[in-house]
Amino acid sequence: MKRAVVAAAVLLAIGTGWASLAQVPGQGSQDTAMPGEIAQPVPAPRSASAETDAAPAARPAGEAPAPASVTPPAPVPDVSIPPIPEVDKEPFKPGPAPVRKPKPDFLEEGKRLFNREGRMEMDAIGRPMFVFDSGDKPMRILENSWREYIETRTDRGKKKAHWRISGVVMLYEGANYLLLTKVVHLMPEEENL
Repeated sequence: MKRAVVAAAVLLAIGTGWASLAQVPGQGSQDTAMPGEIAQPVPAPRSASAETDAAPAARPAGEAPAPASVTPPAPVPDVSIPPIPEVDKEPFKPGPAPVRKPKPDFLEEGKRLFNREGRMEMDAIGRPMFVFDSGDKPMRILENSWREYIETRTDRGKKKAHWRISGVVMLYEGANYLLLTKVVHLMPEEENL
């Protein structure tokens, strides 16, 4: 009987020593051994539930105690999957062509024109227009001192003259107007350059 008690005590001491050396992942060791020293094992903490478990001699060393109760996973609810819609016989049929906006028939307001050549003419109701040599759409000339200068030199468009102008484009109700900022009268010998 004494031998059985001693053997049980030795097994208990060995099991406790091995349990203290095994560390649980994620928990740091509390051993602080200096180099050259032997680290002393720290005994594993005992919980109140460990005392109520079966005797340590009855459980093999290293085996975890059985959980008290296992909760089953929640049942998966029934899910209704909608049917896949029917596809045309030709799945790669091209769609409608993109709608292209027509290019506007006018220039943006604020655009600057530099050294453009042309002549001044009067429209059907007597308003001065600048007709470009490049073939761009003619623009009505807005009132300012440069317009007055051109009108004076051409006797309100009755005389033919060639001009090199610079100006700013204005926009009103979908039509462009030209505000002159510089005007140079071209002589016949300059027109051929």
